[in-house]
Amino acid sequence: MAITYTDPLTAQLFGITGSTILVAYAMLRMAMGQDIKTVLKGLYAPLLAMGVYVFFSGLYGYFIWPLPGSYDILFYDMYAVFGVGLIAIALCIKHDTKLEYIGFLALIYGVITIFYGYSGYSLGMTKEPAGMFALYALVGLSSIVFYFVSFGIDSGKVNKPLLYIEALLLILGGLAAAYIAGSAVPSHLKMFGQYVPFI
Repeated sequence: MAITYTDPLTAQLFGITGSTILVAYAMLRMAMGQDIKTVLKGLYAPLLAMGVYVFFSGLYGYFIWPLPGSYDILFYDMYAVFGVGLIAIALCIKHDTKLEYIGFLALIYGVITIFYGYSGYSLGMTKEPAGMFALYALVGLSSIVFYFVSFGIDSGKVNKPLLYIEALLLILGGLAAAYIAGSAVPSHLKMFGQYVPFI
């Protein structure tokens, strides 16, 4: 019998990989002396595209999840918020407004993200609890550091060591997401091989 639901989590994890490494690339370009306005202008469109994908696929996963357990809460509570954050940064860039306030919001949600990761880890959720916690901790820490990075970007005088730290956290978080997604791809391809769409 064919199943009528497929878990999109692997693609969504690769969405985190793409988003975090994209922003890390921008941080590195600024740290290496490229004009901040030029970097932000180039970042706008891909960041907005990734933010829209992350947000709407996060809502899809949250509301459609039919499998047992509270994995929809663990995975998608913070995932949809991550999408909102990417969109908000893109809009700040587009309208040339300060990043400080979205940075402050990122700080708050960074702490919450780490808490979600710790809770999932302590409950032994997922087949890769350590990898999952690493992902949540690294993305959460990068969100916290982004608040301090935002001051330099807003003032036009970036703190290079802080940009390198932010880029490192983002890259490591992206690699953690890629590791979890990559290890799940073969089983997902097999498991959902008989997937039949709702329509």
